[in-house]
Amino acid sequence: MNDYNGALQQAKQENKLVFVDFTGYTCTNCRWMEANMFPRPEVAKEMHKFVRVRLYTDGVGEVFERQQEMQQEKFGTVALPYYALLRADGSAVSVFPGLTRNANEFVAFLQKGLRR
Repeated sequence: MNDYNGALQQAKQENKLVFVDFTGYTCTNCRWMEANMFPRPEVAKEMHKFVRVRLYTDGVGEVFERQQEMQQEKFGTVALPYYALLRADGSAVSVFPGLTRNANEFVAFLQKGLRR
C-alpha cells in the first residue's frame, strides 16, 4: 500500500499500528532491507501485525514532495531507509533509522511498538 491516509484508516478499523516504510526508488539500503530483512521468518511474523505503507520520497512530483516533507516535519530527517510505527491518529510510537543486518534488533523495534 502506498496510501498514507488509507493506511491510517485501515489501522483504525483493524486496531493495529501502521508500519511506515519511508523508501526511495534509488535507495540501495532500502532494497537490501526489503530483500534480506523483511522476508526473514522472525521479522515477517511481526510485520504481519501492522498495516504497512510504503512512502517513496525521491520521485518527481507533488506526492513525493509531500511524503518527503511529512518525513522531515514528523521525524526531522529525510534519510532513507527510515521506518516508523504510528498509531491510527498518526502519532509516532517508535522509529528505526536506517539499515541493520541484525534481525533481532529489527524484531525488537517491531515488538516495542506492539507493547505500546
